[in-house]
Amino acid sequence: MLPFEGKKAILLIVAITTLFFPLAVLPVLYYQKLITKITVTERKERLLPMFLTILFYYFGYYILHKYSAPVYLQHFLLATILSISLASIIHLKWKISTHMIGIGGILGLLSSMGFLFQTHFSNLMMLVILSAGLIGTSRLYLKEHNHLQIYSGFILGYLVTFLTIVLMNI
Repeated sequence: MLPFEGKKAILLIVAITTLFFPLAVLPVLYYQKLITKITVTERKERLLPMFLTILFYYFGYYILHKYSAPVYLQHFLLATILSISLASIIHLKWKISTHMIGIGGILGLLSSMGFLFQTHFSNLMMLVILSAGLIGTSRLYLKEHNHLQIYSGFILGYLVTFLTIVLMNI
């Protein structure tokens, strides 16, 4: 329903605040010796990048909210902020897969849209589930996580996103 320029502006805001800023801060943290690897594999080192990511995501949410972007997109970004916040708290004691939180969140988004609009995204959901399996398998293969960390991340991402979007739109 939005004109092309509106869609382009929203995509730019989301890309800058959720992709560019979080990735751009990693080399700075590395050269300041606040993290030992650019991949941030150490659980304790993840807290600062995650906190900064929460701030960047909130900034994106604030801009989208201020300019009345589609409410479902705002709620998805809010769910992502909640997921990263919960992951940060969990990371204080235990490592959880943020990759799986992300892919679980995408499935939660599709499920919530299907639930709210009584539509089915079967093919897209199957693709996301397949992607989740590939991501989880790769995290196991790289020995970055164990099974419980992978399953927990996926479930956290899915539930937080599904519940946030559904509850905010009922």
